[in-house]
Amino acid sequence: MDCTTKLFSEFNERIAKICEEFSDKVTSSEGPTEAEMAEHFKEFRPYIEQNSEPFWKEPKDYLDGKTGEEFIGAMDMETALAAFDEAAMLIDDEATPYPLVDKLKSFGDPACEILLKKVLDASWQPVEGEDENEFFVKFQPCVSAIRFFGAAQYEPAMEPVLERFCSFSSTQEYIADSVKVMMLGLGEKSVPVLTDFMLNRSDEEVTGPYEDMMIMLTHVGIKSPQNEIYQALRAGFRRMKNKVIAVICIGDYGDPRGIALLKGYLDRTTHTIDRETFYEALSAIRRLGGEINDIQDPFHDFTNKVPKKDQEKK
Repeated sequence: MDCTTKLFSEFNERIAKICEEFSDKVTSSEGPTEAEMAEHFKEFRPYIEQNSEPFWKEPKDYLDGKTGEEFIGAMDMETALAAFDEAAMLIDDEATPYPLVDKLKSFGDPACEILLKKVLDASWQPVEGEDENEFFVKFQPCVSAIRFFGAAQYEPAMEPVLERFCSFSSTQEYIADSVKVMMLGLGEKSVPVLTDFMLNRSDEEVTGPYEDMMIMLTHVGIKSPQNEIYQALRAGFRRMKNKVIAVICIGDYGDPRGIALLKGYLDRTTHTIDRETFYEALSAIRRLGGEINDIQDPFHDFTNKVPKKDQEKK
């Protein structure tokens, strides 16, 4: 086992222990509620980063007394890129060590260009007969590279990565997550590209990868709200086939104009809406600060019941 492999393997063991410590913080004998889990895992990433950072400042005998940070800091670009691939396949947390991220960022566009070519040349789904787990491991360097583009603020990656992402009718969740991390890392710079893909390049009904883009746009907008984002979400809501996702996005984004949008939708679909969409809409309206007492309930769970169609004619 060479020094790089030993370093990343040891770091992976440290990450596993930190994750186990984090999980132990949930102590309910009956298991945590959904709300408790949501609140709990909000702190997951900061906890992992804070508690794993000291590892890179510890001297290692097998590195001739250097720290992991010093060892990675001395790498040239070719060595750092090879280490990047190895880290992606060895470290379970899908988080590239921060010294390696910083080192690759120091090489600028040349390193990003090599990583982008690797991502675009790779197959994004298993070939016929290929084991999915084997493909998952093989694709991890691409997952890490896509995430890295966000950390490096590498704007040229956005359009080609999204084009490849949208070339599939459906995608693996871990690939969608990596694209989301990239776009969140690019922040406001991603807004024009996301809205263009979602509204101008999707099919008539926003489906598949374009649903993921609406989610990405929502999360970018939560951190950097702007009118263009709300207008894009509203347009996407009207076109999106799966209204549940759209309703959740409108509620999560937090613009109070969404109250009237959702109430209008509920009024128009009183006798056709499905139960899941109805209750997600109620939840979204509440999150936006709206009242739900004036909303008619087609499922007869509240006192304000919707008359049947034959009763309406009387």
